[in-house]
Amino acid sequence: MSMDLNGANLEAQGPPPKTRIDVFTSKRTLTALFLFYIGSTLLLCLLGNTGPEVFKHVDALSKDGEAGAKYWKLVNPGCDTGNCKFQYTVPIIHMIPEMQLIYMKVKVKRPSSGTEAITAPVVTTTGVIGCDREHCVSGGENFDGEQVRDESDSTSIEWDSQQVYSNEFALFTTDPDPITYNQYNVSVILTDTSGQAATNPESGDPQMMAKADMVFVNPDFTWWVMGWKVVFLICTLVVMFCPITLFDGAFAGYFVQQRHLKLNDWSNIQCWIGALLVVLLFFNDPFFALQFGDGISSGVKQFLVMESIVLVALFVSLMLCFMLVSTGTIISSNKDQFMGGGRNSHKLQSNYIIAKVGLCSLIFAFLFFYYVIARMYNTGSPQYDDFSDDQSYMSFQILLIICMVAFSLWYIVSVCECIMNVRMIERGYLALLVITVIAAVLMVIGVSIGALYILPNTSFKWMFFYGSCNVTVWVLSWAFAHAADEDEGESSWALDSVSKGNAQYSVLGGDEPLGGGAEGLLSADI
Repeated sequence: MSMDLNGANLEAQGPPPKTRIDVFTSKRTLTALFLFYIGSTLLLCLLGNTGPEVFKHVDALSKDGEAGAKYWKLVNPGCDTGNCKFQYTVPIIHMIPEMQLIYMKVKVKRPSSGTEAITAPVVTTTGVIGCDREHCVSGGENFDGEQVRDESDSTSIEWDSQQVYSNEFALFTTDPDPITYNQYNVSVILTDTSGQAATNPESGDPQMMAKADMVFVNPDFTWWVMGWKVVFLICTLVVMFCPITLFDGAFAGYFVQQRHLKLNDWSNIQCWIGALLVVLLFFNDPFFALQFGDGISSGVKQFLVMESIVLVALFVSLMLCFMLVSTGTIISSNKDQFMGGGRNSHKLQSNYIIAKVGLCSLIFAFLFFYYVIARMYNTGSPQYDDFSDDQSYMSFQILLIICMVAFSLWYIVSVCECIMNVRMIERGYLALLVITVIAAVLMVIGVSIGALYILPNTSFKWMFFYGSCNVTVWVLSWAFAHAADEDEGESSWALDSVSKGNAQYSVLGGDEPLGGGAEGLLSADI
């Protein structure tokens, strides 16, 4: 007796219920489906290309309103070499929650006229006071507000050869806290412990010239993302629950069509699609706007940011796992399912599933930790391409790369098996194979270049990759939804005769070839 992966008796089952891709198999329908996918992808490219820039870079103004390079105030005139302290005070004003974060960096002018590379150890002491409009006076020395930062850090100022201004180094960032104040007043004291960071004239006190700049998220990008998340959220709800059942349910929502089947009769792929739709709903982040709401505590906002990262990592890993499983089974037929391959064959299949789920679970874990550190505990830069070379980044990044390479190789093998057996694949499933291969390539590229990071470098990356994830799941959910008639009870397939001895089936109205159905897509070699 042959058993499927769920423990069901394969020889005692009839033909699986048909899906839309089994019913709507005309060239016109498949062409329309494929054109919808390609057209939507091209439209996303156009919309993303016209989006606002993600980050704003501005020169920090000193307390007297000046921008650009400025001599910092010597706190202790007559200081000994290695103990000179320089102060810089700057108010960061007109901040709103939609700016999400602040990164303040500084560049120091070369202390000598030479061209050699220099490394000068220093100690920075940063005090930050946050206050609202009623309690802060722009440019004042004393501020009536809450102490946000008061910390010291040892770092080094580095000048490359021929470089006039040093490489940037961080002075202050709001992370992991969200922006909760209208104004931040930053006071930095830099101690030149090496005596190499400041210019030492022949007479008089040492001097230090430096310029600070700030990076924050463009509020226009935040509002733009907020609007498109709502659009994707509504579209996903329509794909899930659209009540229109005309034209044999061609426009009905996925779960509206699936209601004609008992849950036990759902194929494995239909269960996968159902899970993907639910995760996609939260991937579109219905709680995103709450991160910028008034009256919401800082702790809750941090939790919402963390929740966004969890859902991104969960969706990516689940989507990759689905592609591994579905592509590895697309060359099977219903005959393979009904005749079975014995217990040893199904045990091997189960081991393959565990391995694939395990690999994608590792991708979820490493992607989650990598994004959490990058978004909430990064002191270098908020931009994906300019993260600091911190060891914690490198560890998770290397592990993530290893897992993505393993996924890519495994997926390539599965696709090659499909190509070798392309004649066995029905036309509708071949179209879906092409779509899933495109989506898998985009997913791997998106993870590799940081396009699926919650703060990508460009609007184009966000819209193209984020939107293509939505479109792919929408297309797959339409294709694999149950093809039920409007007046159908349980299933549109009525069995005329069943011969369990040789596992041959005929369908009411004529013989039906045993190949290419959705259940066959799921019960073969994976």
